[in-house]
Amino acid sequence: MNTIMKKGLWIYIFPALMDFSVAAVLLFSSIRAVELGVSSVVMGILGSVWGITYSFSSIMLSKVISKKNAPWFMIASCISFIFIGGFFYFCVSLFPLFVLLFLGGFCSSFFFVGFQIFMGNNTGLAYHKSSAFYTLSWSGGMAFGSLAEGSLINSGVFYAQLPIFISSLIIISGIILSEKIKKPLDVIIEEDKKEAQRSPFVKKYVWIAWAEIFCVALVTTGVRYLLPKVAISSFMFSKQMAGIAVFVFFIFQAIAGYAVSFFSVFRYRISSHHIMKLLGIISLIVPLVFYKSAAIFIFAGLLGIYAGHAFYTSVFYAINDEEKSGFNIGINEALVGIASVCGPFLLGIMLNISIGWFLLFPCIILFLAGLVQHLFLKYSAI
Repeated sequence: MNTIMKKGLWIYIFPALMDFSVAAVLLFSSIRAVELGVSSVVMGILGSVWGITYSFSSIMLSKVISKKNAPWFMIASCISFIFIGGFFYFCVSLFPLFVLLFLGGFCSSFFFVGFQIFMGNNTGLAYHKSSAFYTLSWSGGMAFGSLAEGSLINSGVFYAQLPIFISSLIIISGIILSEKIKKPLDVIIEEDKKEAQRSPFVKKYVWIAWAEIFCVALVTTGVRYLLPKVAISSFMFSKQMAGIAVFVFFIFQAIAGYAVSFFSVFRYRISSHHIMKLLGIISLIVPLVFYKSAAIFIFAGLLGIYAGHAFYTSVFYAINDEEKSGFNIGINEALVGIASVCGPFLLGIMLNISIGWFLLFPCIILFLAGLVQHLFLKYSAI
């Protein structure tokens, strides 16, 4: 416990708990939309609403959030989410679902923009470690939030909003406590600096990070939001089983994102990105070849491994370029926001055509992204 406190690992509990709430809201809205019988296109538009409000509010908040007020913005976000959980009672038609995701995207930005500043004041980890713990944290929160919501949604609205209520209260208590016991951390970590100095490709790989995070966000935001519809409508899953499918995706993403940090030899190797994209393509083909329930879980797990590697390396490459780390992270967030708007919308259109296009379209994106990255490293003069 002393090691966890000393190294600042405790702060990663907060994004895990917040994404626990986020996952509950997203899965609830997705399953409720399926129950209402909305089309794939409308459902894709619904999934895009979160990204739109999150992106715009993040830009506005970045101008007003500071080290001093960041904890209070995080607390405000958690209080808002308690009310958002209560709003579940009103989601009996399509319009309230749009309102729900509009509010969710807006209020969650208060937390995550604030947390990036809060994290900087409370951890002294090396970049490759902080990237790994952050990926493990938010992905794990999304995984268990999806699992909990999938298990509780059949029990009624009261139980469906319970994960949000509990996790929000824990975060609020934790932030208040951390502000009282906070001690300055000695950040004496040179490992990543040495790696950056040794590698002539660090600045080039920032561009690789931007291409990677846009690609993975474009593919996975659409797939994971529409996965419950695919699982329930095409593979006859129950709501609980649909939640488990989303859980499998995120838990494999969490494990992969953390595990890749131990293999430093692959950090600046484009071959690792090509291999993972190939794994992502294979995952998307599996349900087409084996049209069985088990194929959905295999697909979710393999795609999660690709996503974990992609998110981890994107964050690590961005922050390891120390001179422009703030700018790099800002571009990362902007690209995630844009992709979160486009992904669900485009995949919704593809699913409306056929499940085949829903699975093959991301394959094309992955192939083109890998090709662009390869050509950039080969011919760029940066």
